[in-house]
Amino acid sequence: MPEIPLFPLNVVLMPGAPLPLHIFEERYKQMIEECLAQESEFGLVLADPEGTREVGCTARIVEVAERFEDGRMLILTEGVRRFRLGTVHSDRAAYLVGEVEFLAEEAQKDDDIGPLAEECISLLGRVVEAATEGTADIEIEPPYRNLSFAIAGRVEFGLEARQEILELPTERERLEKVRDLLSEAAEKLEADRKVREKARTNGHLRRDWRPE
Repeated sequence: MPEIPLFPLNVVLMPGAPLPLHIFEERYKQMIEECLAQESEFGLVLADPEGTREVGCTARIVEVAERFEDGRMLILTEGVRRFRLGTVHSDRAAYLVGEVEFLAEEAQKDDDIGPLAEECISLLGRVVEAATEGTADIEIEPPYRNLSFAIAGRVEFGLEARQEILELPTERERLEKVRDLLSEAAEKLEADRKVREKARTNGHLRRDWRPE
C-alpha cells in the first residue's frame, strides 16, 4: 500500500474543494516543506474527540500565500482524491505517515444522475437566496462530475454530514444526501427569513401614530 504524510485536523476536505491552512507546528512545517520539494500530496483526515476517521482526502499545495520569519506559512490547498486509511506509523518521520488505499470513483453517466443533480442545483439556489436575501445566479452545466463534492466542499453542512458524504461510494448516494441536506437548510433559512421580514414590518410605526 502507498504511504503518504498525514495531517489530522478537525476539518473535512472534499476532492476539488479549496482549503486555506495556517501551518505553525514544527512537524507540519517540515511536512509541508518536504511536500513542496517533492511536489507531492499529503492526507487530511478528520480528527476529533471521537478519534481519527478512516476515510480522508489528499491535499495538493496550490500556493504558499505567505511565509513568516518564524517559519509559519499560510498555504492554499485543494482536495484531490479520497483514500481509506490503513496502518499509521509514528516512527517514520516527525509527523504521522499512513498506509492508504485510494478509493476509485465509480463512472456515472449524466443521464443517470441528471435530474437529481439539477434538483440539487435548484435547492442550492434557494439556500443562497435565503441566506443572502438576494438573487442567486448559479450556473452549473453538464457534465455533473463530482457535483456532490463541489457543493459539500463549499456549503457548511457540519462535520459529521460532510464526512458521511466523503465516505459514500457513489455519486448518486452522495447527491441524495446533499439533496436532503440542502432541502432542510432551504426550509430553515426561508422560515428564518420570513420571521425577520415580519419583525421588520412589526417594528415600523404608522405616520399618524401619536403617543397617548
